Amino acid sequence: MAVEFEATLYGWKATRKLMRELDPEAVKELDREVREALLPVVARARSLVPVAPPLSRWNQAIDQPGSRPRRSVYGRRWPYGRLEWNANEIKSGMRIRGGQSRPRGGVASAIYQVRNDSAAGAVFELMGRGKSSATMVGNVRARFGGPNPGRLLYKAFEQVGGQAIVVRLEDTIRRFERRFNDKLDRAGGVG
Repeated sequence: MAVEFEATLYGWKATRKLMRELDPEAVKELDREVREALLPVVARARSLVPVAPPLSRWNQAIDQPGSRPRRSVYGRRWPYGRLEWNANEIKSGMRIRGGQSRPRGGVASAIYQVRNDSAAGAVFELMGRGKSSATMVGNVRARFGGPNPGRLLYKAFEQVGGQAIVVRLEDTIRRFERRFNDKLDRAGGVG
């Protein structure tokens, strides 16, 4: 069962910019309330990270003497160590972000995100999401379940009552929008 936790708000970027100019304390309070609502997801996801590597050789260094990191499709060199298993690094990579820019090729941007900035954590989260017959994917699926929708963040979101969090966030954002609109109406004499 796929977990859908996306809420669409139109005109939020402009509204937030005005809020930041006219009522910066309200923006800080809004961010604080959103983070409080999302913290249980991050805490639960961190508790789901296995301490030991999911695969037997995942934590072994693959750096060979004299070899150079491969180039990515974007032309940058990737260091070998970025995919090595380190549970503490994966846990610290899970965080709440706000106001991220629109991804390349996307049509929408996120107001707030719960992300895992660790490469190894992202691989573990989504490994085998498509069709895969690789032995390592089968081994991870057997031990930790399929990635549908995911093994860490998505699973944590579902376990802590994700739909209730979405409703709470929508209500919080709408409440701050109303509060800001009321303040604008009082200041501008509209009515």
